[in-house]
Amino acid sequence: MENHLQKSLVTHFRLTAVLALAGVLFCCGPAGAAEVLLLHSGAGPTPWNQRLASGFIEGLGSAASVRQAFLSAEGTDEDAFDAAYDRLAGTLAGAAPDVVVAEGAAAFAFARKFANLFPDAPVIYCAMARPDPADLSECGNCTGVAMTSAVRRSVALIFAMRPETRLLVAIADRTQESARLMDRVNEAMRLFDDRAQVLFPGFEPGDDNGLDLKTLGDTLASVPSTGVVLFLGFSEDRDGNPVTDEAVAALIRERAAAPVYLLGDEVFGSGAVGGWMTSAKAVGADAARVVRRALDGEDVRELLPPPTRPVLRFDGTALARFGLRAPDKAEVVNPPAGTVEERPVVPVTGLIWVVGLAAAVVLIALLRRRYRP
Repeated sequence: MENHLQKSLVTHFRLTAVLALAGVLFCCGPAGAAEVLLLHSGAGPTPWNQRLASGFIEGLGSAASVRQAFLSAEGTDEDAFDAAYDRLAGTLAGAAPDVVVAEGAAAFAFARKFANLFPDAPVIYCAMARPDPADLSECGNCTGVAMTSAVRRSVALIFAMRPETRLLVAIADRTQESARLMDRVNEAMRLFDDRAQVLFPGFEPGDDNGLDLKTLGDTLASVPSTGVVLFLGFSEDRDGNPVTDEAVAALIRERAAAPVYLLGDEVFGSGAVGGWMTSAKAVGADAARVVRRALDGEDVRELLPPPTRPVLRFDGTALARFGLRAPDKAEVVNPPAGTVEERPVVPVTGLIWVVGLAAAVVLIALLRRRYRP
């Protein structure tokens, strides 16, 4: 009798375990089988987009597997996109992802144009400014996480940390996003135009051809001791050639003669002091939260995710080099060890500021007064 009861209990336990396992597989199987395509705008992995991918994968956890793809497109014209389409179609081989995450404006434009590659898959944009409403409407089943830049707070931070600043040099490329950021810098500088001048190298009267890597390096090296650099972004040179974060980081590391403040952490760790930066990992984590909701069956068109917010972060060694202190409650990484090198300003020639950037500031101020309506 006892053996029969024991066998019955064992059988019952096994049956219960099998049913429980079947229930787990039934409930979790579809989520585990889901696949997300993380489509990058760039041609290949970079430290920044891989930090974004890390934050994204960590944020998803076991909710889905992630496949990364890169546009590898030389530009965003029709021919370049067609070539990228052929490559990606071969990579997917008919296995459409459940969700597409478009990292950057080029990837989002591609996902809109070739929606047939991802039938029924919602598209989530990230790592870009909020798109035009018409683009979202064209996309249809789309939403995203806008990436904000703290321009006003960055300008105010510069003068709070370095009141003696008399020149703000804003570095930008010829993209539309840089043009918007330059306008915002001009607006933010109105509070300080009685004490400092703003300069946009490559976008000034008599010097309006943009920058390449050489002139960018010369600019960084020639900023006077009362100057500060605000890096708005530099993803392509004046001829439209792509510029890697590594190339920009090397220039800052080797040539910057004044503090360099950043809006994003693409080149953080290069010797730039930091500031109000949007973190790549935070962008990825924010996108993952939206994807999880999409995988749970929510209509992404009804979602209004908040933008990725900048954080206040500094490089301790870079701060020490320029005699700066981080504000209270700011995060400080890479504390200085031993003596910190101080580099002198390097004079340059061949630019508009042939006798030094300070002389150019006077010239530009005079030009602006002359053409002011």
